Amino acid sequence: MKEMLRIWRSPLSSFGSFQRRPDPWKMETVTALDAYSDEELARIAVAGFNAVWLHGDLNHVVRTKVFPELGRDAGLHQQRLNALVQRAKRHGLGIMMFCQPPKAMPLEDDFWRNRADLAGQREIVTGEGVGEDVEVQALCTSTKPVQDFLFQTAAELAEKVPELGGLILITASEYPAHCWSRRGNIMLGDGSLARAEMECPRCRDRSAGAVVTEVIQRIRDGVRSVRADMKIIAWNWSWSFYEPIPCANIISGLPLDVILMADFERGGLKRIHGVDTVIDEYSLGFVGPSRQFVESLEVARSRGLEVMAKLQFSTTHEMATVPNLPVMGNVLSKAFAVLRLQLSGFMGCWNIGNSISANTAGFIAALSGRLPGDLPAALAAFASEYFPGCDAAKTASAWLIFGEAMDCYPFSTTFLYSGPANYALVIPTAPGPLTGKPLGRSWMMDERGDDFAPALAGTSADDVAAGFERLAARWGEGLREYREALHEGRGSPQALDELRTAEVCFHAFRSLVNHLRIYQLRSRWTPEVLPEYRVVIRKELEVLRAVLPILQADKRFGYHSEARGYQYDADQVARQIAELERQTSA
Repeated sequence: MKEMLRIWRSPLSSFGSFQRRPDPWKMETVTALDAYSDEELARIAVAGFNAVWLHGDLNHVVRTKVFPELGRDAGLHQQRLNALVQRAKRHGLGIMMFCQPPKAMPLEDDFWRNRADLAGQREIVTGEGVGEDVEVQALCTSTKPVQDFLFQTAAELAEKVPELGGLILITASEYPAHCWSRRGNIMLGDGSLARAEMECPRCRDRSAGAVVTEVIQRIRDGVRSVRADMKIIAWNWSWSFYEPIPCANIISGLPLDVILMADFERGGLKRIHGVDTVIDEYSLGFVGPSRQFVESLEVARSRGLEVMAKLQFSTTHEMATVPNLPVMGNVLSKAFAVLRLQLSGFMGCWNIGNSISANTAGFIAALSGRLPGDLPAALAAFASEYFPGCDAAKTASAWLIFGEAMDCYPFSTTFLYSGPANYALVIPTAPGPLTGKPLGRSWMMDERGDDFAPALAGTSADDVAAGFERLAARWGEGLREYREALHEGRGSPQALDELRTAEVCFHAFRSLVNHLRIYQLRSRWTPEVLPEYRVVIRKELEVLRAVLPILQADKRFGYHSEARGYQYDADQVARQIAELERQTSA
C-alpha cells in the first residue's frame, strides 16, 4: 500500500516576502538550510510527518537557456536545497517545494528591456516587505518562449536537485504570476469579491482554466523529461475565482499523474445561530469536508486522479496566536474523513498553524487506525495515550465542549482578515469617541487602531459580541472540566502546555467580547457613557490579570508565524493593565 503523504513545515523557517531587488539570502530555498537543523527535522519526523514544504521561486532557483538573465544565483539555491534534501532524507523526510510559476517581475527589472514582447498582465503588489506599491508584469504564458521557459525550469530543477520530493503548484492569486493569476472574481483584503477583467491582449480571449492547466502541463512535462518519480501537486486554492465550483474544466484538464490537492473546508456551509454561513477559509470550528471538496474529489476520481487534502489542524486565522485550538473532536473527525475518503495525503498547515501540539498528535493518531471509530471513545483513548494519568473520559468531554463552543464563533472571512482575534488582549482603547484609526491586517504586524467597522462588514457589533459571549461561556464550562481532568496541569509537561493553551484561548475570547462592547460605547460616545465604559474596562482588567502569569511563564503565546512577530506578549499585556488601571482611577 502506498504511504500517505503527510506534509508539514516548521515555524522557524521564513516563507519570505515580495522583493523588488531579489536577495537570495531572504529566500526560503536558501535560508531553510539554517532553519531545518537535524533537531528540528527529527522533531517533525517523530511527530508523524514524512515531508516538509518550503517556498521557492523558479525564476531564481534554476537558470535556463531561454532566459539566461534569470537565475543568476541558481547555484547557491541548488547547493543549499540539495544539502537540505540530504539532511531531511536522514530523518525519513522529503522536501516539497511550493511555487507559483512564472512569478511576475517589477516593471523596473532589467529583464524587460529586451523582452517587452513577452509582457503580459500588469498588477500592483503592496504590503509587508514592499514599503510602497510596486507595479509588476506577468511573463505571458500565451507566448512560446515563456512556455519553453516553464518546461526548462522544471526540467532543470529535476536535474539539479535530483532527490527533491516534489512540487506544490498554486495557480491563483497569492502573488501575480501568469496573466490570469489576479484576474476573474478575485478576493479583496476585506474578504469581499470584485471582478478584475483581463487586459492582456493574448490572454483576453483564453479562459483562465486553459491558462492554468497549460502552466501545470508545461511544468509537469519538464519534470517528467528528467524524472518519473517526483510528485507534482496542483492545489485548487481559489480556482473558484476562475469558474464555478467544483472547477470541473480545470480538474478535467490536469495530467493524470498530477495529484489534486483540494481545500478541505473552503466552500462549506455551516449554520451558526440560525444563519447559513459560508466557510471560505480554513476552519477548526467546521469539521468538513465541504461540498466544494467533495465535488472536486468526485470529478478527480472520475478521471483517475489522486487527491489529497489541504487543511490546517493546529490553528487557523480563527485564532492564530496560540499554538493550537484544542478542539480535538473536530481534529479527529477531520482525520477520520481523510481515511474514509481514501485520500493520498494532506498538507496540514500554511505558514501559520504549524506548531506541533496535541492537535498534530491527535490527527496522526487517528490516521494510524489504533483509535476506536466512535468519536468519544477515540478521544478518551487518545487522552490516555497523550496525557498519562489524566481522567480520560473527562478530558474527552472537555474537548467536545470546546468544539461546541467553536460552533458559536461568528465566522466570516472579513472578520478573520480584518478582525482582532489574534491580538484582542492589547487593543488600544481610551475613553472618548473613536479615532477612526484602522485595526490593520490580522496576519501582519500592523499598528493597531480602534475602528472595527471593516471587520464587521455584513454583520453588527451586537451580533459578533453575542457570538463570542456564547463561545466564551461554553468554553469556560469545558475549561473547568479540562482543569480537573488534567489535574491542573500537574500531570506532565504536555498537560500543562495544553491546559495553558485552553486558558489563553478562554481569556482571548472574553477580551474580544469586552472590546466589541467598548467599540459600541465609543461609537455613540457622550460624557454620560463613561461609567459604562469603566465597567467594561474593569472586566477587561480581570481578563488581563488572569492571563498575564501564563504569558510570563510561557513564551509560545502571542507569536504569529506568518507575521514573524509577537502580536502580544507579557510586557505588552502588563502595559495594557497599567493603562487601563490609569483609566479606571482617572
